[in-house]
Amino acid sequence: MERSLKYFPAPLFAIIMGISGLTIVYAKAYHFLNFPYWLYLLLLFVDTVAFFTIFILYIFKWIKYPDMVRAEFSHPIKSSFVPAISVSFLLISIAYMDYAPSIAVTFWWIGAWLHLYFTFNVIKFWIRNQFDVKMINPAWFIPIVGNVLIPVAGVDIVNEYVNLFFFSIGIFYWIILFTIVTYRMIFHHPLPKKLIPTFFILIAPPAVGFISYFRITFGAIDIFSMFLYLIAIFIFVLLITKKSVYTEIPFFISWWAYTFPLAAITIATILVYNTFKNLPMYLFSLFLLFLVTAVVVFVSFRTYLAIKSQKICIPEEE
Repeated sequence: MERSLKYFPAPLFAIIMGISGLTIVYAKAYHFLNFPYWLYLLLLFVDTVAFFTIFILYIFKWIKYPDMVRAEFSHPIKSSFVPAISVSFLLISIAYMDYAPSIAVTFWWIGAWLHLYFTFNVIKFWIRNQFDVKMINPAWFIPIVGNVLIPVAGVDIVNEYVNLFFFSIGIFYWIILFTIVTYRMIFHHPLPKKLIPTFFILIAPPAVGFISYFRITFGAIDIFSMFLYLIAIFIFVLLITKKSVYTEIPFFISWWAYTFPLAAITIATILVYNTFKNLPMYLFSLFLLFLVTAVVVFVSFRTYLAIKSQKICIPEEE
């Protein structure tokens, strides 16, 4: 147990992001696609158990092995996964909006303040240290995506200008980081196999940006929102057509990077369908819903097998 706890990685919070994303998908499917409510409740229960299990274990790691946690906070790659902790709080908040708004508000306040702290610290870390361009990867978006997530539940909690503040940070840095990541992909060596699944994170900023903008504007579908949505669709199609790249790599925890972005584009598509009410968007919503469900179930199964065979929470050199 001690050995496992010592190497308990922050990227495991991507599990919460994936399950929370799927839970929110089924909440929207209940409202707009006439799916049964119990599916949402079942996923909410699983999401809650997974969140507290992973969060409590990481707190124990922080108490018992603070040096290991500090090492993750100062690592050029792992530090980008640390804000997945606050993102998990924000996603749990959104997931609870339909079932228990008071719980959602509590999680939102914790997640929003925590993510603001992570955002400032990660950006200062980037500025103060010297990085090789090969160190950047799509996981660097995680501190940024969280800011765009804050208004999704925040619209019902705080002033609109507070929500615009977080939305603006997220969109601004999304453009900057997307440019740098694109440069790195074109002009430098390919990502290592372990990080290839993180390419799917590129879907999340425009997809979540669409959802956030939709909430801030109380359901507006305009040129800017469709710009965000269609960029997300373009990246989704681009990545799906390269599926052979992903099926050839062995299992890593980074496989969970497939899940939340797929959930985000599914939620965005359901919202677009609810606005236009046409058959193509309805069918596309169902396709994405079944796709993200299958991916989350499959990645969960592979994670279970990895845990059973003791391939998780071990030193990286092993």
